[in-house]
Amino acid sequence: MTQFSVAEGVYVSVTPAGAFHAAASRSQEPAARLIRRLLSLPATPTLDASGRRALGWEGAEEDLLELLYRMQALGWLEGLDAPRYAPEMTMERDVPERLAKISERRQGLLADSQGLHLVSTGFPHEAVEEIAALAASIDGLQQRFGLLLRGNLRIPATGWGVVDAAANGQLGFWPLDIGKQTFVLALGGAPDFTQPGFVELLWWLTRRYA
Repeated sequence: MTQFSVAEGVYVSVTPAGAFHAAASRSQEPAARLIRRLLSLPATPTLDASGRRALGWEGAEEDLLELLYRMQALGWLEGLDAPRYAPEMTMERDVPERLAKISERRQGLLADSQGLHLVSTGFPHEAVEEIAALAASIDGLQQRFGLLLRGNLRIPATGWGVVDAAANGQLGFWPLDIGKQTFVLALGGAPDFTQPGFVELLWWLTRRYA
């Protein structure tokens, strides 16, 4: 059996890819649960004894270390030399800035699964309520047809898009599971989920709603 060791003084942080996997996949597999746990903490932990306890892992320690190794190899986790702290944000002031940074057109909207518009930036004021209602319908489509796409068609994507004649995305929707709640993220143009602000957004949402 492979023996795994822990690097001393390294803080474990969720990457944008890891945050997207946990929120968009609706998966209950161990890696997704561990990422959600990390995003519920006030700061990035080390992997000393106390840090491992903070992860809430109930299995064997060797299994945890193997899982962390695989998640690092997939690019879902990274090690930092210094701790990173959960962002202090407000919905009205700070979330629009994060939404703008992950949208090619600096257009973003966050709605709940019932179609309630929570916050937006860049979209025409008169359109935001209808976009939020459309977002709720998209979440219903994902729940109804997600298994068809992932299973029968083997399409792992979780986003839905409005495209032009050349199949260029004009408006995209991504249902995101945060705890027991579902939010839908709508972005104008191409998304950029590699932005650190995307992790900050999901970290803040997790701590606030999960």
